Amino acid sequence: MEIVLSIVTVVKNTHLTLGRTLSSVLSVKRLGIEYIIVDGGSTDGTVDLIINSGKLVDKFISEPDSGIYNAMNKGIDLATGKYILFINGDDEIVPDGFPIVWPLLKDGKNDVVSGRTLAVDPENLHVNLIANPWQLYFFNSIPHPSTFVLTELIKKYRFREDLRIASDYDLFLRLFLDGHHFIKINATTALHHRGGASANSELSILEMDQIRLNRLGSLRYRLLNFLWKIYRIFKLSFRSLQR
Repeated sequence: MEIVLSIVTVVKNTHLTLGRTLSSVLSVKRLGIEYIIVDGGSTDGTVDLIINSGKLVDKFISEPDSGIYNAMNKGIDLATGKYILFINGDDEIVPDGFPIVWPLLKDGKNDVVSGRTLAVDPENLHVNLIANPWQLYFFNSIPHPSTFVLTELIKKYRFREDLRIASDYDLFLRLFLDGHHFIKINATTALHHRGGASANSELSILEMDQIRLNRLGSLRYRLLNFLWKIYRIFKLSFRSLQR
């Protein structure tokens, strides 16, 4: 049987939130989907929760790692599906969008398939995150919890383990600059709970600037920064005129 999709969850001490992640994966688990969990050596009952999930989890390792992207690369090594999807241990799959994305995954003709992610902050404010590949020139515009990447590509590119928070941006920018095809679908396939390491906006901005300078080169980096500032000025001016 062909494995169409490998869903990978990287966890460490997420006992309080992992249950909803597991339940959401169970809601879409079918033939052609494998579920992989990489645990960084939890001590809070997370491992017991995974073991007690029965046949839901197909592959599971628990061992120390050097960081989240080291753990994610371990998940890549274990994956055998045509595509890979990363769902964090405090996020959820939204099953309503899967009937739309599934035929595209089975077809296998697109390098990156990106749906919508519903992001929820600690104050319960909801924002729809929608993929916009061209905006990768400026910031991370691809919501990774609802983005499916061809496994052969992600095995080739992998995540940079020297980064702490923005390696997914580096991956998507490299794929985009190398001409790989992104397709976005008008369906919500993930729910993301904002917080944790990804909430460190100062570090995130610093790492993304380093990535852009490295990947774009100094001249293109400065030019795009200038164009983005001009765009923001015009956008703010236009909003002021509408009031």
